[in-house]
Amino acid sequence: MDYRVIVTKRSIYNILPRAIIYFLLPVCVFFDFKYDLNILKWVLLAFAIYTIPSIYFALVFVNEKIIVSSEGIIHILPTKKELVYRWGDVKKVYLGSCGQYANSMLIILLSDRKKLKIPFYLKGYDLLKEYMVDHGILGMYSDSPLYYYTNMGKHSKYIYDKSSKIQSFGDSKVDISDVMDTVASGEYLLASDILNQKTNIGMDEAFLYVRQIKYKNERKNKNQ
Repeated sequence: MDYRVIVTKRSIYNILPRAIIYFLLPVCVFFDFKYDLNILKWVLLAFAIYTIPSIYFALVFVNEKIIVSSEGIIHILPTKKELVYRWGDVKKVYLGSCGQYANSMLIILLSDRKKLKIPFYLKGYDLLKEYMVDHGILGMYSDSPLYYYTNMGKHSKYIYDKSSKIQSFGDSKVDISDVMDTVASGEYLLASDILNQKTNIGMDEAFLYVRQIKYKNERKNKNQ
């Protein structure tokens, strides 16, 4: 079974009803005492009915979720609509700042320039960050230099021969020239997706293999 990481991302629809209630409560108290309307007890009762049993279920149903696996990313909106992205649709994954905290937000930039922002305080953030590091995804980008060499001890079981465009994957020999060109252009996740489609080695292996190509390209450029 494919390993999945689920991040729960609460939207403004979670916060807005509660904020309105808390804003209206002191207003009602003020008018109740000023004009002796005798409505305070009813306001408090309505407040209790809404916040105690109801708010939990309301929050459950409007939570936004992001599900990440080797198959890609599923973004479930508060309306329950599912947006599905392949890894080939992801332009890059990097760390950004959240408020005063540096490198505390995962940012997934899609090919249509849309960004999925996942700050550190969301449930599942640590697991997602661990997933991105473990698969070598986060370390592919200079935006996240702390993770550039992280997990370099984990290698693909397939060895990349930089002298040839024809590579061996088990009993098969495959022309990966388009993968190599895509890596050279900096589209690492797209390259991983293309490689997996050509070889069917699985995205986990494809991530590591593409990182291997990237690393050897950089060493070659430094030696020139």
